[in-house]
Amino acid sequence: MKSVDGVELAGKFFIPGAGRHPTVCLCHGIPVGKPQPDDKGYEGLAEEFCNAGFSTLTFNFRGTGGSGGYFRLKDWPKDLNAALNFLAERSEVDMERLAVVGFSGGGVVAVYVAAFDQRVKAVAACATPADASTIPLDALRETVKKAKESGSLRGVEKPGSAEELYRDFQVLNPLTYVDRISPRPILIVHGDQDELVNVEEAWKLYFKAKEPKRIVIVKGGQHKLRLNREAVASIIGWLKEVFRPS
Repeated sequence: MKSVDGVELAGKFFIPGAGRHPTVCLCHGIPVGKPQPDDKGYEGLAEEFCNAGFSTLTFNFRGTGGSGGYFRLKDWPKDLNAALNFLAERSEVDMERLAVVGFSGGGVVAVYVAAFDQRVKAVAACATPADASTIPLDALRETVKKAKESGSLRGVEKPGSAEELYRDFQVLNPLTYVDRISPRPILIVHGDQDELVNVEEAWKLYFKAKEPKRIVIVKGGQHKLRLNREAVASIIGWLKEVFRPS
């Protein structure tokens, strides 16, 4: 795939079988550590959605993984738009049953893009900060520091990267845009033991969102909800309700 500004994006598309299917586009968060050998990452999650009957795309935002370019959160919506364009051209995709499922920073981007792009028919925001103005700058400095150490983000070596990330979060602030998704459904999933994003952020999103909406608070759930069986099952179950795959 290629973003609108020419950045090459790496991804993998999973198809459950012949014909057109309800479809999920997965959006990862901001990676700060090295991949673990026993962790299949978002490809493993995509396989789960595919096994449940959904054509599923997982891809790397710019500046991460196998994609080109340099990290800039404000540019990630361009990459999600490119992913939606890719799906729109696939015969295996039912564009009337297309959901975006975002985690953490990917949830921020998912809410922002869905607010403006009617091709998105449903949104799941998982472990997603609601009000970006409450994110401490020191926390973002630590994020950038860890990313530099692990090499998980390209382009954060320059001075002022944390401040730039802070400003980008303000631009994409989910609390500003979440109420624009209605009348399309939104699911908000959060762990009550999230060590990075307080569970109160989920309730902020939920109260600002308009119907139809649902919130799932996962008891004992931490930030990496893609590794939590209850969280993943709740997303798949909700999507089956919304889209009724055959």
